[in-house]
Amino acid sequence: MKILQIANGDFFSTYGGGQVYVKNLVDEMIRQGLDVSVLSFVNKKSDIPFQKQNYKGVDLYEVYQKDESIIKTLIQKIAPDIIHIHAEKALISRISRELSIRNVVTAHHGGIVCPAGTLLNCKDEICKVPVNQKDCTRCVLRNTKTGECFYPLLKIMPLSLRLKMGKALAKLPFIYFVTPIVSANLHIENKQKEWETIIRNTDRMIAPSYAIADSMVLNRFPKDKIKIVPHGIPVRHCELRGTKQEANQKIDCFEQSSRNDERNLSSFHNKLKFFYVGRIGHIKGIHLLLKAFSQLDTSLCELHLVGDIKGKCEQKWVKQYKHCSNIFFHGKIQPDEVAKCIQQWDVLVHPAIYLEVFGLNISEALSEGKPVIATRCGGAEMQIQDKINGLLIEPNNIDELKNAMQWMIDHPAERKKMAKLAPEKVISMEEHVKDLLDVYEKTSLH
Repeated sequence: MKILQIANGDFFSTYGGGQVYVKNLVDEMIRQGLDVSVLSFVNKKSDIPFQKQNYKGVDLYEVYQKDESIIKTLIQKIAPDIIHIHAEKALISRISRELSIRNVVTAHHGGIVCPAGTLLNCKDEICKVPVNQKDCTRCVLRNTKTGECFYPLLKIMPLSLRLKMGKALAKLPFIYFVTPIVSANLHIENKQKEWETIIRNTDRMIAPSYAIADSMVLNRFPKDKIKIVPHGIPVRHCELRGTKQEANQKIDCFEQSSRNDERNLSSFHNKLKFFYVGRIGHIKGIHLLLKAFSQLDTSLCELHLVGDIKGKCEQKWVKQYKHCSNIFFHGKIQPDEVAKCIQQWDVLVHPAIYLEVFGLNISEALSEGKPVIATRCGGAEMQIQDKINGLLIEPNNIDELKNAMQWMIDHPAERKKMAKLAPEKVISMEEHVKDLLDVYEKTSLH
């Protein structure tokens, strides 16, 4: 079977979990000797439409111009048996249908259906309504500077007028502030059309969690075309799944590995080290984490945050908390350095308030024997068993978050049991590829 992976943007980017996941996936497919090629969209000015490279012995095509005819010709040249789509889902699924090539789409984030991109409504709650112009307008405006100020005005205008204004502005050069605000409803309409294209042309949709599957069904994607396949990660230790007896053997294997590793689990007798790995932003709930942590006894714990700090709001957080002796901002680190950092710390805190499709950082922490405190944000429930390998709490609840962190401080013995069981729920990338191959084999043209 010849497999074409459509990378999530630039194949070599480490911006988000989706990019890291696709690279890990391709690496594992190469390791298993599968016939795989990669098509990657690169934001780079070039006189040539694409360039072919060799990546670990397989063909990697970097596309610089998103021209449909060029992409279609390139896919015809590659001639895959199946296309696994991680980006440009509407475009590639339509091309694959026109070429009669089977396709599988993975939903990496809420933006597959949500015009605002996060499935987070204006009350900072996970969205539970289908995409529509009435409910989505304010959410889209919220993502635009000063956008919400204009919501009352736009709300009283007829939708037809708002769409007409958006289409008129689309023909003009971009105007800062004005274009995003006036084009909000056109953006929602375009997202709806894009989603309709995905519904019509996708042969199989992979959902890493039940939460994103439910959201897609709510937005009329056929339930019988969705397959739940949790993500896998490269694992450092022995195989991590099987029967209960095998699980106990794996835990013993993990403990032996840890004893032989100088960077083993942090001491349960010293100051407890909480940590977060990922983007530093509002939807990730970092503002709640900082407030909750600041209410704890600083002599008992530390907080380490790893991730990009770009926005003005995030920079304000750093300025406000950087003088705290037990809060450390480490900035962004490379994916291959994440495990080394995690090994130094004790408990991952994942305080997301939006619909987190999976949460690779949760898997990474569990694989290193670290319990996790996570909100019930969708992806966390796929990996965390409450009171077994971590704690599950409600989003947007500072008291629950603080109490969960305090519980980890007060119960070192229970925390140690969680650490032993943590790797059991992790899916290795090797096993994940086997699951995907099964999906590929069973996918047929619709």
